[in-house]
Parts: sequence; structure tokens; C-alpha cells
Amino acid sequence: MTSHPYLEVEKPSRPASQSSAELSTYSDTTATTLQGSRLFHVHHQRRKLDFAISTESKIPLAYVRCSSFTIGKPDLTYHAGATEDAPITAVCKFINFSRHCKVGLGDPADPNIAWEDLIRHKLTTHYRFEISLGDAGERRAFVWKRTNSVGIGGKRRRGNFKLLDECSGELVAVYLNNGAKSWSKCGKFQINVDYGGVFDTVVFITGLALLEKERRRARSQSGGGGGD
Repeated sequence: MTSHPYLEVEKPSRPASQSSAELSTYSDTTATTLQGSRLFHVHHQRRKLDFAISTESKIPLAYVRCSSFTIGKPDLTYHAGATEDAPITAVCKFINFSRHCKVGLGDPADPNIAWEDLIRHKLTTHYRFEISLGDAGERRAFVWKRTNSVGIGGKRRRGNFKLLDECSGELVAVYLNNGAKSWSKCGKFQINVDYGGVFDTVVFITGLALLEKERRRARSQSGGGGGD
């Protein structure tokens, strides 16, 4: 995989006496903000067609362009900056006549872009992906699941998602749906591990892919259209 620009985000220091596993111990019936976790805000853009991601201190991190009808264009394009003029560092394509997706790490114009699968488990709403982590490139699997019992800061709502390490069951990330509280704010991510900028990007684009699938399903049921 070639290197691509990823914005640096604020990374709280982790106490030396606590391991990642210790920080990620949780009860599935208790919503919590874990020590050492990082929060990211998600807002609607372009009449609720696109997403903007910012850090907890409101520093712009990414602009995610959504496209429904343009042939050959990814369904989600992740720009590492405040606008869609920023460099593309990831894309997601919804596979036609399938519930699965393809996630590209890099710019599709680069022939060395790395592709990963986002696979929906049969008879569930769980989505699984794999990614190589660390200098050794260890392959790890993670699963997005719906949850009504895990949120951020004690807030539990319908439409929340949790990301689990498939092997250890560790709570890696949470997406909190903002519901109808604000027209502009979509929700927020909490990431409980620090596996680097590329991993953060994969968390964002796979999580937003699930949200975009739900938005399109809702628009279809209400007779509305999608993005360009």
C-alpha cells in the first residue's frame, strides 16, 4: 500500500499502567466514555446528502461525499480535509444486487489502492471487515453491530452501532445516533483504541457506509431521491 495524507488528530495519552484491553472492558448494558477514548462529531452537509467529520474540539477532519446515481463513482468518497477539494484517502462502493461493500484505502486514481471487503453476515445486520495493523501487517477482523445498550457518555438510543474486535470481543468504537435533536448534527463516533490514522479512516468510512445505507433505505420508502 502506498502512503497517503491522513490528518493528525488529537490523541489523549494513555496511563502507562493501563493496557488497551483494560481500557476497553465494558458491560454491554452500560453506556460509558472510556478513559483514553477519542470523540469525533459528524454533521450533515449539502442538504443532508454528505457528511463532515470533526474532532472533539471542532477541528475539521474529513468531508465524505455521497453519490447515488453517478455511474462509476464511489458511493462514499472520503476527503481528508474540510471540503471535497481535499485529498481522497478512502472510498466505499456498494456492490450492485448485494448487501456487501468494497472499501478502498487510497485514491481510486492510484493503481496501488488497497481494497478490503465489508461483508454483511447472513440473517443479521452485522458487517465485518479485515485490516492489516502494525508494522508486521497483522490481519485483524472487526464487526459492526447495531446496539441499543451501548452509547457514548450514558446516551443510549435506537440507531447506535458498536464496533467489536471479532477475536477478543473488545469494544473498539461506538457510533451514537443524534436522532431528531438537531437538523445539522448527525451523531458522533467514539474510538477507544489508537491503531493509527488509516484505521481511524476505516472506522469512519465503514460506519458512515452503514448510515448511508439506512438513509437510502429510508428515502426509498418515503419516495425521496438520493444524491448525485
